[in-house]
Amino acid sequence: MGPYAGWYALLLTLLVVLLPATGFKNDFWLWVRWAQYSRAHGLGNVYAVPGNNYNPLYHYMLWLFGQLAGSSAAIETQRYSLKLLTLPFDVAGALLAASLAGGGRRRFLSSLGLLLNLGYLYNSLVWGQVDAIYSCLSLAAVVLALRGRGAWSAACFALALAAKLQALIFLPPLLLLWAPRWWQAPRRLAAALLAGAGTLALVLLPFAVGGERSYLADIWRINRQAVGYYPFLSMNAFNWWQLTADGPLLTRLDSDLWHGLSYQRWGLLLFGVAATAVLLPLLLHALSRLRQPRPPDRPLALLSFALVPLVFCFFNTQMHERYWHPAVLFLGAYAGVSRRYALLVLVSLAYLLNLDAVLGYLPLRAWSPGLLHPKVVALLFAAAIGVGLTELYRLAPLGTGLRALGRQRATARLA
Repeated sequence: MGPYAGWYALLLTLLVVLLPATGFKNDFWLWVRWAQYSRAHGLGNVYAVPGNNYNPLYHYMLWLFGQLAGSSAAIETQRYSLKLLTLPFDVAGALLAASLAGGGRRRFLSSLGLLLNLGYLYNSLVWGQVDAIYSCLSLAAVVLALRGRGAWSAACFALALAAKLQALIFLPPLLLLWAPRWWQAPRRLAAALLAGAGTLALVLLPFAVGGERSYLADIWRINRQAVGYYPFLSMNAFNWWQLTADGPLLTRLDSDLWHGLSYQRWGLLLFGVAATAVLLPLLLHALSRLRQPRPPDRPLALLSFALVPLVFCFFNTQMHERYWHPAVLFLGAYAGVSRRYALLVLVSLAYLLNLDAVLGYLPLRAWSPGLLHPKVVALLFAAAIGVGLTELYRLAPLGTGLRALGRQRATARLA
């Protein structure tokens, strides 16, 4: 942080001082209950609470919060202070994204693109959600992979999965970053597998041996049943289904048929097509690196990772409004590296509108009610995906990648 440490300290102090005592009450009630239980019965027994459907990493934080609060009553009265355990991941994510931007001043200004971005901070600061945790850890895995630290990258990705199963969407592009180095030195694959598996084992250990019984089966069930937990078209994510389906999407089952297939299958199909378009340039780039070892293309990689959660949220059913969060973080990193900020601004605006249309903390509806209309927000996300794909193929034209791959194959045959 260097000469800017004082500015960061001042900004962090302001965020803490301005921390609003508000949030999504249903989730806070659950978190309070889990924190009280783990304080009374031990971290290893927290999955004995009926309805506990969170992965283990956040339970460590709830347990810590309970220990710091000192009593069950204090956990209840100080519940909104739980945000102070998530907010550092927003700050760390912004600093990590900015670390790729270059020199000190440029790095500082790049970090402000997230730390002064209400679209980025709203989820933790106002809503009180915890998506910043797995988003930050996923970005850490990517940054470490870009720097050739495969084992540490795998460990961070394991932590991201231990926080939220949604981190799984980053596994395919991460494999495209890891694979060329594994190809060149297979021992790195063994080190990465050991680091990832070992990290997960350590996280799970208290729930395997620290409670009255092993809760590993419960954790596995939670993750296995995550798909289909809310079997509706949309859980307030303003996406493709806002543009194509009628009526209240919160109550329409995604198992209903639409043009011969269920909505869920259509969502998966459209996501599969969009994800293929997003990952194809990175795949060609990875294949070219197999023959010509070189560092990954950072703008290409970061933009690819940003587009993955965008198309995941835009086309799939059952999506919550906060699932866009990692896209903003990765776009912050991409903007710092590429100096192209349009996508960061567009997605930050759409994300902020989607969140506030549900929570209603800001007076946006009074100022411009049309701006919060689900179809308007969905069109903003659609525009962001279109602009993002255009930039992606500008960075790595498909024809150029295929020609380079063809030249490598020809050289290999001659050799």
